Amino acid sequence: MQSGQQFKIDQPGLIKAGLIPVIVGAIAGLLWIVLALEGIASLLGWVAELFAGVWYIMAKRKEGTLPEQMDGLVNGAILGAVVGLVYGVIGLIASGIAWSGATFGLVTFNPFGIGTVITAIIGGAVAGAVGAFGYTYLVKSGSIK
Repeated sequence: MQSGQQFKIDQPGLIKAGLIPVIVGAIAGLLWIVLALEGIASLLGWVAELFAGVWYIMAKRKEGTLPEQMDGLVNGAILGAVVGLVYGVIGLIASGIAWSGATFGLVTFNPFGIGTVITAIIGGAVAGAVGAFGYTYLVKSGSIK
């Protein structure tokens, strides 16, 4: 990387592409309300964050442009972090509702907390970047047409 290289944050593109991944992240967070679906909810939350990066690049391709690989990586990370935030906050609320009825003696246990939300944001940024970078690589290599 050259000194002084700037990344372009595509705010209009992120807003346009962000609706579907945010809805998927919200649904994944909402699955925490059913205690039997904890495993599926956590897996779907991670997949939703990965999907955010891929979806951003797909939306840019639909417009007829393909962003530079590092620009796509940064914007995919931003969108993934937003999806992680939505997933984490809704999961925190939903698991609180679910665990409010599940008591063990006098102690109520909730596996979700603010630390989990922060982890979802950081993990979302990483997963979104990986999704965007991977999808861009596959398009440029000719694997996806």
